Amino acid sequence: MRRLDLDTSLVPSEPASIRFVEASNYDCRTNPRPSLRTPPMIRSLLLFTVAALPAITAHAQRPSNWTTITLPTNATSVPNSIGTMVSFTTATSVHLYSGITKQWTILPFVPTSPIFQANDYAIVRNGNQIYGYASHTGVAQLITTNGTPTIVSGPASSSWVTLVADGTQAWAFGAFHGRWESLTLSQPAPAMTSNRLIGLLRDGSTVYGVSAHQGTFVPVAADTAATLSVVGEAEVGTANSPGILRAFSAQQNRWGTQVVANPSGSYQQNEYAMMWSGNQIWAYSGLTGTMSSYTANNPIASVTGAEGVASFVDGTQMVFYGSGRGQFAARTVGTPTVQYDYHLALINEGTQVTPFSAITCTFGPSIFGQYFVNSNDEIGYADGGTQIYGYSPILNTWTLAPIITPSSVSLVRSAVVLGDAGGYWAMSARHGTWVRKTTTLTGSFQGPATGATFVALDGTGETAHVFDARLNRWASVVGVAPLTVRISRHTLMCHDGVFAYGFGQPSGEWFTQLLTTPPTRFDTASSIGSVGHGTALSVYSVQGSFSYTGRYPEFTQAINLGNTLSMHQVAAPGSALLFLAAFAPGYLDVSPALDGILFLDPASILTQFWPQTVDADGILDMNLPIPANPAFTGLQLHLQNVVLEPSGLPWLSSSVAPVLF
Repeated sequence: MRRLDLDTSLVPSEPASIRFVEASNYDCRTNPRPSLRTPPMIRSLLLFTVAALPAITAHAQRPSNWTTITLPTNATSVPNSIGTMVSFTTATSVHLYSGITKQWTILPFVPTSPIFQANDYAIVRNGNQIYGYASHTGVAQLITTNGTPTIVSGPASSSWVTLVADGTQAWAFGAFHGRWESLTLSQPAPAMTSNRLIGLLRDGSTVYGVSAHQGTFVPVAADTAATLSVVGEAEVGTANSPGILRAFSAQQNRWGTQVVANPSGSYQQNEYAMMWSGNQIWAYSGLTGTMSSYTANNPIASVTGAEGVASFVDGTQMVFYGSGRGQFAARTVGTPTVQYDYHLALINEGTQVTPFSAITCTFGPSIFGQYFVNSNDEIGYADGGTQIYGYSPILNTWTLAPIITPSSVSLVRSAVVLGDAGGYWAMSARHGTWVRKTTTLTGSFQGPATGATFVALDGTGETAHVFDARLNRWASVVGVAPLTVRISRHTLMCHDGVFAYGFGQPSGEWFTQLLTTPPTRFDTASSIGSVGHGTALSVYSVQGSFSYTGRYPEFTQAINLGNTLSMHQVAAPGSALLFLAAFAPGYLDVSPALDGILFLDPASILTQFWPQTVDADGILDMNLPIPANPAFTGLQLHLQNVVLEPSGLPWLSSSVAPVLF
């Protein structure tokens, strides 16, 4: 795979100057490189169209996020939607759909054999044959066992790693890696555990960590007293022994080890692991893959926190730790209460509230007065009676709300939405601004705290307004009758009996599917869903033609510094790509020049021809290494492709918008 690298000599304080440069394996003799530029949107697209496509007077049609098939008459199971996959079985086969590649894969299947379907992969056992299928590759890989294998996976609701042991042979399958990796053991029956992003295996005096991103066995020397542990989202796994902290990073695919003499306590959460002794504490971040330490003034009694943030009391100070940069920070406080959430803490001292961002590992500005505070994973809220604020741990700032007496307050994963008599005000943690939507149907909305999507119904219930937290806008659709609505995580699906509609935070627009009959089934999962109508099965995916493995902050899986941004472009084989990058979002319909929406801010667009065409299987893996430069913390990249099909017809892909930290 040819790659493009970020120029690490430039920092995001001047984002317009950050440029993309080609890796050394790019051959400019056969692929001339155009100069980078930041033209206005229309000029950029029209110059591309006029210069590169002088004969084009039409455009190709971009793919929909809906895929429809005729359900086999011998289907023996109800279609099952989880994560980015849908599956069903017949008497002789299992059918697997990838919301990434938008393709079905059919595998042989014995009805008595088990199927394990998780967020982004499936394990299908057919006797001694075990298939691993990853939705990000759309490929099934096979291993053959000899006896009765032991198979260990994370929870079905959210797993990305499976371990298999058979005698002295072991295998690992990572959902994002998408391949089986093998390991020869020194002895049979290894201890194995798996939870979400990490699997751990102990073989004698060696413990192996397996990351869903890399899928490889990474060893660390251990002892028989080592206890294997992975919790929550499992960005970190541990193999601790008395006096030794051993921690494995899912993001960086490496171990960190620290000797702690006479430890008095340890603490592990989704994204970090800690151990302390006396007044010294050590912490390992599963995001950065680094071990850090802090020396307190007093002995450390206990540590509390949430998935990505922790704190302890040190005399008149509170010391906080954030997994985002893997660092400690201290602040003198009175007698506070602390509201913890995934990547933030709100320190309420009665007369002021001070935030701590676990992403930047710094304290934000205080707001003064008495406040009621609340939070969701990536958003904070403070109501002082005469003033209301929203807090973003990404920006580490408060934003004053335009109203003081809301009729409703909804905190979804990365946004807060305030209702009033005339509509709604919404603030995204990405952008820190309040965006208005006026409605005529007061107080009719859904905003589940377990999800990332807020929808307001309007008119007689036939209109749905979704707050698009990624692009900082309201997106609306109008049905022909009142809508039946379902939300799961960052997916919203609805229907009016004639059409089905889908909106996903990763794609940022509504997609419509004509129904042959009113739905007989209507199923919505975190990143995918399906509608049964007549003999047809229509599957909706939140992932557009251009996608990536990260989904933060609207869902899990951040892109961390020092890692690789893995992207996927689905298009006709042989298609060429004009790669567009910007530092802010946009939303502009550019038809009829091109089919699609420009999701990038025209003022900051950079362009670059990607040096490889779409592969024969119709999907191109695009890998972009991210420099381990702390100055990039909080940087938001908005990326999109102009796709030029072999026929000479262009269209605009969907976009991705990773937040780096």
